[in-house]
Amino acid sequence: MRHRAIARFTTLLFVTLFGAFAAFGESPKWYEGMRHSLSVELRPAYNIVTHYALKDDGNPANKSLSLHARYAFTLNPESRLGRLFPTSYQGIGIGSYTYFRPSLIGIPTAIYIFQGARIANLTEQLSIGYEWDLGFSFGWHPNAAMSSRGNVIINIGLPIAWQATEHWELTLTPDFTHFSNGDTSFSNAGSNLFGLRLGATYHFNQSPERVTARRFIAKSEELGKRAKERMSYDIIAYGAWRADRFIDESGIHVINKPLPIAGLQFQPAYHLNDYFALGASLDIQLDSSLNLYNGIESDDGRTIAYSQPPLWQQIEAGLSLRGEIRAPIFSVGVGIGVNMVDSGYDTSRIYTTFSLKAHLTRRLMIYIGYRFNSKQYTHNLMYGLGVRL
Repeated sequence: MRHRAIARFTTLLFVTLFGAFAAFGESPKWYEGMRHSLSVELRPAYNIVTHYALKDDGNPANKSLSLHARYAFTLNPESRLGRLFPTSYQGIGIGSYTYFRPSLIGIPTAIYIFQGARIANLTEQLSIGYEWDLGFSFGWHPNAAMSSRGNVIINIGLPIAWQATEHWELTLTPDFTHFSNGDTSFSNAGSNLFGLRLGATYHFNQSPERVTARRFIAKSEELGKRAKERMSYDIIAYGAWRADRFIDESGIHVINKPLPIAGLQFQPAYHLNDYFALGASLDIQLDSSLNLYNGIESDDGRTIAYSQPPLWQQIEAGLSLRGEIRAPIFSVGVGIGVNMVDSGYDTSRIYTTFSLKAHLTRRLMIYIGYRFNSKQYTHNLMYGLGVRL
C-alpha cells in the first residue's frame, strides 16, 4: 500500500529526533539538563473546499476540529547548541481530526514531529514564536477529492504564549495545515485548513527561558568565522514515486500506479550566522512520469497501456536559489529554480522546492521535501540522504 510506504519514510523522522542528539552530544551524558513539557491543544479550523466532491450539493465539508496531545523537550542550556538556540524546542504529537462528515471524509488521526522557538518577548509574560509540524495521517475515507487512506500533514503556526505561572503556559496560535498524498495517487485535491490553536502546556523543570529578538539573533558563533569557513557543500540523492495523468488525442488518462523518480542535488551555501543560510542548488531529476503518450483504455475506462518517450525527455536539470532556517537537528529550506534542460509538452521551466534536513551527524542527513512545478502546480515528494562535505 502506498500510504504504508509514506508512513515508513515519515517514521525515519521520529527515529532521527532522538538519535541525532546522541550524535551531536558533547559528552556521553548528552541528555542531562534537558527540559520537558506536555501540552494539549484544541484546533478549530476552516477547510477551504475546492473540489466538487467535498461541496456535497450545497453542504460543504468546510469545518474541522482536532484535539492534540504533545510532548516536547529543549536542550541543556549549558550545551553548545543550548546556548545557540536557547528557546528552541522539539517533540512528538498526536491529534484526532473530525470534519463532522465521517461517512465522506473519515476521522483521520495524525502523528507528527514538531519544532519551534520563541523569537521575542512582547512583555514580561507574553512572547511570540514560530513552529512547524510534519508527519503522517491515517484513517481517511477515500473519495473523489482525496483518494488515499493515508496523507502527509504539514502545519505552520505563530504561537503567542502567556506564561501564567512558573510551570503553566497558555498559547493562542494562528496556523495553517495542509494534508496531501504527494501525488502518489489520484485524485489529490488535499485539505487546507486555516485556524487557531488553543493550548495549555505544563513545563516540568521550569518556565522557558525568555529572550529578546536582538539577543536571539546576536548569539551567533558563525559571525566570528572567516567567509571561507562559513561555506558548506551538501550532496543529496533522493527517490520518490508518483501517479500521473496526461491528455492525448483519445482523452484524459490516469495512471494510478507508482512511476519512479530519482534525483541528485548539489547545494553550496553561505551561512550568514548560526540561524540563516543562503545558497544555490544544481538540481537533476529523472522522472518516468513525464511526457507520456498513446494512452489505451479498457472498457471500464482504466488506462491499461501507454507509451514512454526517450530517456532524455524525462530528465530535468536546473539551477535554484535557496534559503535555509537552521535549528537543532533540523534545517528548513525553500528554493525557486529554472530548468535549463527540459523537453516535451509535460516539463516545467519554473519550479519550487520545500525541504527538511534532519541531521543525523554533523555530515550525514535525512532529506525530505516536495517539489512544485509551475505547469502542474504539484509534482513529487523527495526522500533521500545527504552528506555535507
